[in-house]
Amino acid sequence: MASSAVHDDRLRYDPSSYEFHEDPFPVYARMQAEAPLYHDEERGFFALSCFGDVLAGLSDPRLLSSAQGTLLEQIQRPGDPPDMMIFADPPRHDDLRRLVSRAFTPRRIAELEATTRSLCDAWLEPLVEAGGGELVADLAGRLPMALIGALLGAPPDDFSRLKELSDRLLYREDGSVAQPEDAAAAGLELYLYFGALVAERRARPVDDMMSALIEVTISTDGGTRHLEEGEIVAFCLLLAVAGNETTAKMIATGMVVLADFPDQRALLVREPQRWPAAVEELLRFDPPSHYQGRVTTAPVVLHGQELPTGSTVLLVNGAANRDPDVFEQPGQFRVDREFERHLAFGHGIHYCLGASLARLETRVALQTVLASFPEYEIDRGGVERFRSNIRGLSRVPFAG
Repeated sequence: MASSAVHDDRLRYDPSSYEFHEDPFPVYARMQAEAPLYHDEERGFFALSCFGDVLAGLSDPRLLSSAQGTLLEQIQRPGDPPDMMIFADPPRHDDLRRLVSRAFTPRRIAELEATTRSLCDAWLEPLVEAGGGELVADLAGRLPMALIGALLGAPPDDFSRLKELSDRLLYREDGSVAQPEDAAAAGLELYLYFGALVAERRARPVDDMMSALIEVTISTDGGTRHLEEGEIVAFCLLLAVAGNETTAKMIATGMVVLADFPDQRALLVREPQRWPAAVEELLRFDPPSHYQGRVTTAPVVLHGQELPTGSTVLLVNGAANRDPDVFEQPGQFRVDREFERHLAFGHGIHYCLGASLARLETRVALQTVLASFPEYEIDRGGVERFRSNIRGLSRVPFAG
């Protein structure tokens, strides 16, 4: 590909645009062909969209740092982002990740499959009787919070409230990466909620992840210490928001993608052993997280141009997953596609800790729907897109 950092005036990559969210893939294809190093001078960021560039960027936290945030809005506003492992570089990142990884062991995830299937069966039962329903409200939007909430120890009666606050926190207005006032208010309410839950667990520990985090100690230069309340609350916010919203959007997107490719849907009905591969293809085809922001820690030369220290670089994994130099017919959804890797969950030290759980939820939820509605139809006029930095749908009505 030709090296270029100066893009055509008609080529505009605006990750905050509602119009762009409707179908970002033509823009991605042009970026790869015309501006593999895209530069938005007005907004002050660079973007990489080719698979090799994005993979290399995700693999090098020493040169491309997450410490100022991973979203454009976080990087460009004053102050530090929340104290979460996704916004940290080693060694701080490594210490935090070791702690929370205890909740996502292979054994624990495997144990959740029966619970996941039981929840999906129960929620689908009234939809089967009614001949259809709305996927997000009735299943996709409920399942991730039910599982994450249970891990954290939140009361089941609070799950719908936590989901609503999470949605509000992530909402963004058209053309703006700034956090609206209502989103900030929802974030504060979530912080206070989990702060109160931490205080309750300190007084009365139970067998949940929050109680375990209260008891754990971490190494310091002078010995060991317990996690502070703010650190525990940050863990809870990360899991309750990121671990919930991305998977909910993945399930809803998958419902529409399978309807768009009915031959592949029929193949899954006939040959359910293909489901694990189908989930990987779905993650490649249209993941919920389409870019990861980084900041250069030293001058770096990309596509013949030197980027100074402190440059904002967006690693557009949503584009990389459809790089035609890596994936044949990238715009086609094929459950029999074979490939080495996709970048839906990132790569390297920040590879999504909840990837196994997200795969499990997506597979079980969509498989359960297809078992009852093998030839469902989407009410296209009723489909609504979620307006945030996470790509996905907030409403998917269907009938069987």
